[in-house]
Amino acid sequence: MDEAETRKFTLKDIATELGLSTATVSRAIAGNTAISEETRALVVQAAARMGYQPLQRARKTVSSRGGLSEQVCVVLPLALGLGGQLGNPFELTLLGGIGAALRERRRDFSICWQTPHDDNSLIEFVKEAPYRGFIFFGQSQFHDTLNRFAAAHLPMAVWGVETEDQKYCSVGTDNYDGGFRATRHMIRSGRKRVAFFGSMPPIAEARTALSQIAQRLEGYKAALASEGLSYDPEIVQTPLSSRYEGADSVENLIERGIAFDAIVAASDIVALGAIQALQRYRLRVPEDVAVIGYDDIDVASFSSPQLSTVRQDVIKAGNMLVSKVLRMMDGHRATSERLPTELIIRGSCGA
Repeated sequence: MDEAETRKFTLKDIATELGLSTATVSRAIAGNTAISEETRALVVQAAARMGYQPLQRARKTVSSRGGLSEQVCVVLPLALGLGGQLGNPFELTLLGGIGAALRERRRDFSICWQTPHDDNSLIEFVKEAPYRGFIFFGQSQFHDTLNRFAAAHLPMAVWGVETEDQKYCSVGTDNYDGGFRATRHMIRSGRKRVAFFGSMPPIAEARTALSQIAQRLEGYKAALASEGLSYDPEIVQTPLSSRYEGADSVENLIERGIAFDAIVAASDIVALGAIQALQRYRLRVPEDVAVIGYDDIDVASFSSPQLSTVRQDVIKAGNMLVSKVLRMMDGHRATSERLPTELIIRGSCGA
């Protein structure tokens, strides 16, 4: 058995062998026309000799230059148990941030019509997709496969959380801190029974540690502890996501006779649904129940009362995702980053 059969060679190994940069080797293997045919032939021959095995993707193209398209593809995988509707206001705003960043760089992007729902469907999609770069919205149960893509040098960036065993580049916000600050504000405003509303992936099927909402819940728990309040699982509502999640959670607590005087919601949509339900039960917001959402979508400042929320800088996030995936498309490394959040206080939680 020769060395190529026992060792997995990388782009860096090929670059060292030929005295080239890793970026040049990456472009040559991708068929980038900026690389001369002579250099490309040397790289391809060395890769074959060393047994280098990149992620195999079909060489379909929408470009007259040949090879994979230089477009970026935005992929919204179907998280287990959480539905597949494309229309979440936060995701649409993040798409807008990505689009603005790519337009500034005179690049196109596509949103795939497919919704990968498991490892096999995700792998098949990437193999067949005619794009060099990918931006994934969330990782959920796809964490291990995304790690495999990263090991195969697939240019990609993920909107989501960061974990210790993560090999791929992700961009996200400090979800723990956002949940902590929202909950602490409620408690320091005099609230004693603060409920948490937010959907979670089924524990048996997905890594809850990779859920942004799970991290917000951990921040909520930490704030209770820091302010001397006990965690009560009865006022934590984590149903599967739906348009009526906030309203259903309010109704569930009221019908069961469980007291609460504040709600920290894992999204603005959930918070707005909760406010509507509270008003149907003739509970005043914020006098009877204070509410804080998460995301600061446009409609948050137009609700009645105006919704307090945790703001994420979506434009900056979109720009960062684009910068990182384009950097990887050029053969460079990119590191994960966390963006800070900002607590925005409006009428729905008083002061």
